[in-house]
Amino acid sequence: MLELLDKVKENRDSALSEIAEAAGRAGRQPEDVSIMAVTKTHPVEYISAAVNCGIRHIGENRISEGGRKIRQLGSDYAIFHAIGVLHRKEVRQAVRDFHCLDAVHKIEIIEEIARRKASPQILLEVNTSGETAKKGFPPDVGLLENIIGRAIELELPVKGFLTVGPLGGDSVLQRKAFADLRVIRDSLESRLKVSLPELSMGMSDDFTLAVLEGSTMVRLGRRLFGSRGG
Repeated sequence: MLELLDKVKENRDSALSEIAEAAGRAGRQPEDVSIMAVTKTHPVEYISAAVNCGIRHIGENRISEGGRKIRQLGSDYAIFHAIGVLHRKEVRQAVRDFHCLDAVHKIEIIEEIARRKASPQILLEVNTSGETAKKGFPPDVGLLENIIGRAIELELPVKGFLTVGPLGGDSVLQRKAFADLRVIRDSLESRLKVSLPELSMGMSDDFTLAVLEGSTMVRLGRRLFGSRGG
């Protein structure tokens, strides 16, 4: 456990340094960006290592796997985010186990959450890269205005948005995908007169670019824990 803790701490410090450099270039404060530790397929010891290094946000892609870990550790152990595709049949367990549902991509999911009389923090996933293999609402301000309006009617707390940058390592396209989401968020805040503070953007390979474009939370798995093979 000590070896794992030391590795995570070293990797966290390195990531924080890069976040600070990118934030400075963008005229932002490093404290405005949080790290989420993505612990999918890892045992609970990895969650414990992240929390012991000061990381409070934990992301799990699979509802059933994440739920087992949360019940083992206790829901107060960290702030648990469901960051994978959320299916309607999984909503009951998701709202029971997770504090935040970060990848809501259908109006039917919003309505099912409301039907469960639950109020987790919600982020809407937006497909700003336009890649057909990805889930998410299209980057249409009018559509998203209607979606958020419906969530407000249902008294559900939409706190912002999530996107996944395009694959392939093209930094220009990656920055554009992140910048587009920031512009959409700013427009909707103005149109709806609501606060949408969270922009979950950037993963292990592109998080510094996301910080340059306004990310408030980066989702780091491999960067913190190394590859699955070691």
